[in-house]
Amino acid sequence: MDGCPFQSFQRARSPEQKAERRAQIIDAAAAFFETQRFEAISLAAIARRAGVTKAALYRYFPSKEALFLALYLRELELAASATVNASQPLWQAISNLLCERPLFCRLTTILHSVLEQNLDHDQARDFKLSLLSHFSHLSERLQAAYDLPAEPTIRFLKQVQQVLIGCWSMSHPAPVVETVIQEPPLDIFRVDFRQALQAQLKALEAAL
Repeated sequence: MDGCPFQSFQRARSPEQKAERRAQIIDAAAAFFETQRFEAISLAAIARRAGVTKAALYRYFPSKEALFLALYLRELELAASATVNASQPLWQAISNLLCERPLFCRLTTILHSVLEQNLDHDQARDFKLSLLSHFSHLSERLQAAYDLPAEPTIRFLKQVQQVLIGCWSMSHPAPVVETVIQEPPLDIFRVDFRQALQAQLKALEAAL
């Protein structure tokens, strides 16, 4: 049972119970995603780990993509509210913030190519509005900490997202590829995530 005993299911009825149940399901999804690819994770396994039935899970999340979008927003909220060390250059503070959140980084790499693909119009609009709210919050914090104008800061954050996706994807290849690039001459294809991210963000800040 995926390392987690099935719990007796009792339907959540109060708003507090429903919020707690929702959080338990998101926690279960996060636990699986730390070690498995999105495609390999089943909703049935997540339900078992969360201690709910699969039918109950669907009452909270209509699809696996919807569940992982909720997880992404939770991780983004944490990242947007995290302490930013303003004594460091902006590129360094942002790279440190991201490197400390591998779950957020992994989710970001599949956000556009996987998680957003099956949204209907209303779902897409609601998600993007939530995304904008968190991005705006982080942007305002960076503006205050680094005395930056609003529009370039938002543009910088959008570019950070693009850089993050590229650096994470290049530095986390498929397992079989990882094995073949360990030795010369193929080790030229190895990429260190932190070093690549810092180099790219430093260049972005110079153009800010």
